Amino acid sequence: MKKVVFICHGNTFRSPVAKAFYNQLKKDDSFAVSYGTHVLEQGYQNSKPYLCVGMEPEIFELKKYSLNLSNETCNQLKEEYLADADKIIFMAEKEYIPEWLGKYKYEYWDIPNPDVFTAEGAEALTKLIRQKVVNLIG
Repeated sequence: MKKVVFICHGNTFRSPVAKAFYNQLKKDDSFAVSYGTHVLEQGYQNSKPYLCVGMEPEIFELKKYSLNLSNETCNQLKEEYLADADKIIFMAEKEYIPEWLGKYKYEYWDIPNPDVFTAEGAEALTKLIRQKVVNLIG
């Protein structure tokens, strides 16, 4: 079974959305997990990902993509989580790449932090993440 690891800064939007898209769209028995390099509160249940981009749920919802993030929790990346990874995708700003990650082969996705976006920007970011996941599964 193939394991894909998505990593972002706080594990509140980019990597959970990528994980959800991957697990929704995959065509085999592989699976994805997500972590953050700087999680503020381990285990925090981020059931309202639109809050990280400062929007009300009526303005921006992931439901239109049939993504359910209601059971997502924020999880801090630890090196041992990568031991059995088949693919590692890093999508936070480069200054947040841990030094030790350099000993692993990983792919870098330049995905901006969503906290600076408008509703339209967040929608575009979600579409970008989805397209990159589709290309990965390709």
